[in-house]
Amino acid sequence: MSVTASFVSKLEFKFEGNVSKCAICLEDADNDGDYELVIGNHMGDMAIFKGDVSHPWLEAHDLGMIMVIVVGDILNEGKNSIISISGEGSCSIFEITNESLLENERKNLQPFHVQKLPANTKVALLADVDNDGELELVLGLTDHVLRTYRWVRLNNQNPNDFSGKLVGLHKLELGDQIGSISLNPSVDGTPNILVAQAGGTYISFQCCDVQDEDGDGSVGLKMTTPVHHPLASSRMRSRIVTSEILGGLHGTYNGEPCDSLTVVATLDGTLMLVHGDETLWSFQVDHQLFSIAKLDLNDDGEEEVIACAWDGQTYMVNQRKQSVRFQFEDSVSAFTAGKYAVLPASSKRQSKMRKYLHYWRTSQ
Repeated sequence: MSVTASFVSKLEFKFEGNVSKCAICLEDADNDGDYELVIGNHMGDMAIFKGDVSHPWLEAHDLGMIMVIVVGDILNEGKNSIISISGEGSCSIFEITNESLLENERKNLQPFHVQKLPANTKVALLADVDNDGELELVLGLTDHVLRTYRWVRLNNQNPNDFSGKLVGLHKLELGDQIGSISLNPSVDGTPNILVAQAGGTYISFQCCDVQDEDGDGSVGLKMTTPVHHPLASSRMRSRIVTSEILGGLHGTYNGEPCDSLTVVATLDGTLMLVHGDETLWSFQVDHQLFSIAKLDLNDDGEEEVIACAWDGQTYMVNQRKQSVRFQFEDSVSAFTAGKYAVLPASSKRQSKMRKYLHYWRTSQ
């Protein structure tokens, strides 16, 4: 079943410039319990929007051609930071503190750490990929290479000195262009890294510690042998069609609760819900799907799939293949879905944060 919906309640923010599809993020950027919108453009400008104000709350500039923005606890210190990565390989990490808000309402942020990484980053993921309790930064590059990094403190003797750097852990060269990367739990809880490949296929592998023969400790890190998942419905697809993947979807499988469902979307308009190599259903549309997200729209414990096309046609599909579609007013260059705090969490008028689909129109 598919119906068309029209949504009239919206917030509109002003931010100029071309935006890459992964340079938009909905997260708690300032660690106040509310979710903000963080976005960057190709001119090196980054803006943070907070509440229902149309102009940026905080800004940063001269960051290069911003390709990716990620928000999370990259330092593994219990607080979120903002990570901006440019096409030239410049990685800038920001932290919003009380001191950074004292001078005026719209202060230009300065990164506390800048580091040169390999150029041509396309996609990024911040997650605990090796199940050690600490977050790693996973980068997918345009030259078919995937790399992982971890923040390492330079002065472990001084608990008040948080200086450090990102240290490379793994490198994997893939045969096809990387569409997107995601995480999916295995049966034993160890995270699987999923990498979308051309033609509606994907690669999965794990990162783990290598223990010495005596079992006295770790001697290094390694990646398991990548497993290629061709998916039955992808065998008729062109090998040049780019794909997107999203793992860890909460729902049900064979009547039991499951948190390892996976969504695959292709640029020629196919949306698939899969479990391992099994395709549970396939959904065909007449639009070029370039971005997918997940969100529990009904607060029932099952997450819906939200897929957006370049022309603004957007689909919300539940796990029973029922869908609602709507059309954004403009063509879309970046898309995400998640929570956004219109009012502060401390406000008595707000019982919970609203859920929003955020997109950024292409520049005219």
